[in-house]
Amino acid sequence: MAHDSHEAQAKTESGKLVERRFTAEPSGRSNYQALLGGLGAAALGAGASATWMHDAPMPIAPYFFGVGTFALIVASVMGSSDSVPLRVGDAGVAVERGGAEPERIGWFEVDKVSLEDKDRVVVEGAGKRIVVPVAHHAQAAGWILKEAITRIPKKVTVDGEKREALSRMATDHAQIVAIEPMQVTGRRCKASNAIISFERDARACPSCGEVYDRRHVPEKCLTCEHAMTAA
Repeated sequence: MAHDSHEAQAKTESGKLVERRFTAEPSGRSNYQALLGGLGAAALGAGASATWMHDAPMPIAPYFFGVGTFALIVASVMGSSDSVPLRVGDAGVAVERGGAEPERIGWFEVDKVSLEDKDRVVVEGAGKRIVVPVAHHAQAAGWILKEAITRIPKKVTVDGEKREALSRMATDHAQIVAIEPMQVTGRRCKASNAIISFERDARACPSCGEVYDRRHVPEKCLTCEHAMTAA
């Protein structure tokens, strides 16, 4: 556990951005999904055998195909977006939906981190919404809350008791992934609203990633109030 923390800290201090990648944790729902998928595949195999492994197709073959297809469809529907991989780290919170890049909400974009239905951590911002069910992603939920409390505490609406319980789930057993620096050119300076045309003119908040023109850097980040003197 300590090794992972030191590794992540070393990468961050060297100027590299890192994040933790979380895969869904086993649950009763995922076990049923695997069982149905297995039964569906077995039924399709039996249907194929009953059709082609005999001199004449067996009358029961179509039923095997029907049952197998139905079971696989149900298993596929059960594999909802709740179980997709998640990422939490320097660049914010991201969800892998199958595209070339994960869908991401940067810390500077977050409007609110809340708890819905007592078991779903929700990150909202930039017109996007990432829902993290504790049943599937307990560690990710814990890390989202832990990072948000450190980086953007005023955006966290989870109360004290639930906050502590979720934060304890943030164990260091996730894969640590190095990520590319965030794109700053084309973004607007938070202080002056001027467009950042060149990367050399940008200064990013080390806590939330908010961007400023080097000529308009405030003493404290206007988004998270982190000191900008060393940025």
